[in-house]
Amino acid sequence: MSKEWLWWLGEFGLAAVVAVVAGFVTRDVPISILYGLFVGTVSFVLREHRRVVAQHERQVSVMEDKALNLPTTIVREDINPYLKQVILSERNDFVRMAKEVVNGELIMPARPIGQVIMNFYRLAKPGDKVITTNTGVGWGTPHWEVVRQLNFEIAQSGVDWTRVFIELTGATPEDKKRLKHEMDLQKEYIKVRYIKESHVPSGTIKDMALIVDKLLGYGVYSKPVGSGIKQIVDEVRFYSRRDMLDKAKQMAEAVIQLSEEYK
Repeated sequence: MSKEWLWWLGEFGLAAVVAVVAGFVTRDVPISILYGLFVGTVSFVLREHRRVVAQHERQVSVMEDKALNLPTTIVREDINPYLKQVILSERNDFVRMAKEVVNGELIMPARPIGQVIMNFYRLAKPGDKVITTNTGVGWGTPHWEVVRQLNFEIAQSGVDWTRVFIELTGATPEDKKRLKHEMDLQKEYIKVRYIKESHVPSGTIKDMALIVDKLLGYGVYSKPVGSGIKQIVDEVRFYSRRDMLDKAKQMAEAVIQLSEEYK
């Protein structure tokens, strides 16, 4: 017997029970039948409504996934796990906010860029090669202290880490002082190299993190206003495509060759 027939049988049984109980209470068969039919009808309408709503919600969920092409995306084995995790999180937030708007409200999460960067770095495993370029974005902030320590821990776990520090053309004496301080702090834990911005090849991403042959990440600044903590990150981009990884690797190796080891 199908679930549909079982459901209808349950509804009929409920109405029959109500009618029998009503008959005992009123000792009037016609009234008990009418009462039973009334209660049964109301119960049927309410239960059918709940069933239709539940079915509708399931259909909406399926349509949401189809609209976002998630069924096609998340089942592919070649999808980068980190990017997959990020998009699923974004998808859940999008659906939640869409439902909130219906009720006349909207709560948008403020994601700290530092946490995104730390999650990215944690993807590096022993045996991996990491190359980063830095101009001073975020230096001097409490969160940078945490990021720096995480970098050291990852490097000590067996990751080959090279960081190229870039001195911007418009660097102030304070910027240069902070740059030297950072290089002094990091040279004991990772491979540190130094280069002036004027010597950096055109098109080089000046603040990037590359887990060679795995993942590339970097920030985009639409309106650079200086160096260090003055920089404002507008967006963060991640790539796992082979063409982007190869291009980033060539770019990083070119910068390394033009830079000098900091001792």
